[in-house]
Amino acid sequence: MTLDYALAPLAAHAIFFQTVVYVALPRRRRTALMPVVTGTVGAGITLAAGQVFGWATIGLGAPIPEVVAGWGVATVAFMSLIGISMYFVDRLRPLLADPRLAGLSRAQALFQITVRIPVMTALIEEAFFRGVLHAALMALYPPGPAMLAGAVLFGVWHVAPGLDQVRANGGGRLTSVLHVLATVAVTALAGAGLVWLRVETGSIWAPFVVHAAINMTMAVFARAAGRAVRPT
Repeated sequence: MTLDYALAPLAAHAIFFQTVVYVALPRRRRTALMPVVTGTVGAGITLAAGQVFGWATIGLGAPIPEVVAGWGVATVAFMSLIGISMYFVDRLRPLLADPRLAGLSRAQALFQITVRIPVMTALIEEAFFRGVLHAALMALYPPGPAMLAGAVLFGVWHVAPGLDQVRANGGGRLTSVLHVLATVAVTALAGAGLVWLRVETGSIWAPFVVHAAINMTMAVFARAAGRAVRPT
């Protein structure tokens, strides 16, 4: 078996699996269970691919510590500037707020930000998308189309999270459609940047630390903004 033959099931997972899981799960349990189910499957695919094709082939070779640390520090600093700018502007603070994070206890929020986001989201998504899927796409296509396809699939993967966020914040059908489309477009653009970083650095570790730093930093500000704007 070669990576090119593995592409079809990998792409199907990227396009459909998370959305199907989102629709199938009970509404009250989606936010809690969806990352567990999709993360477990993604981790299983990654571990199997690493055993069959080699860890370096799928981008899980040894990291270069100074490169990874540099990207991580720069990302936290940049995203903190964005978070601060939005938090202290009254009309932007509601856009930053996430009522799901605001409603968590301190211990739950700490677990969400320090464990679930970096491990169950960033690490598994990077291992799957910038690791296994990127290697499979590169086995079939030239670098440009392979990077574009990986970015688009990463965007489509975020249909379900976009729906989940709309449900948490409220909104009509048109708002939901526009929000999901914006989510897909933004994450596809982010995916393109992460694919580029994976190619430039030769592994998934710099993309992982950037991905984790973005999500963790913005989660801190989203929780703070959510607690600031919620009714008292």
